[in-house]
Amino acid sequence: MKQNQTGIALIAAIFLVVVIGAALVLLATLSIRGSQQTTQNLLQARSQMAANAGIEWMIQTLVINTATAPCASVTSPPATTTTVVLPAYSGFSVVVRCDYTTFNRPSQRKTLYNLTATAEFGSVSDADYAWAEVEATIEL
Repeated sequence: MKQNQTGIALIAAIFLVVVIGAALVLLATLSIRGSQQTTQNLLQARSQMAANAGIEWMIQTLVINTATAPCASVTSPPATTTTVVLPAYSGFSVVVRCDYTTFNRPSQRKTLYNLTATAEFGSVSDADYAWAEVEATIEL
């Protein structure tokens, strides 16, 4: 007696389609997450560079003319903040905080400038938010 075995191939084909579909969904999800991580790493690196550029901008401003620099234009040494516009880092908000201490020695006058630059991209509630802070101390 011969048995009918119809339908087994159909069940196997449906199972194979479901497994391949699940694998494709998994690969697509991993690809999207990898792309998001790459974007976040790039934004973090750019925010670090923007903060470094803010520090360099303030140092250059102090070196060119200390008397007219944003943090030296006040009579007492409170901390001052300056928003720096950096065309190379559009979309980033760069703020440089500067305070200083002056040491009057008999032979010479020394000033220590404490600089802190923060760079921010987006807002905290965004997925593409990046923030960095750089500190430097210079003597003039």
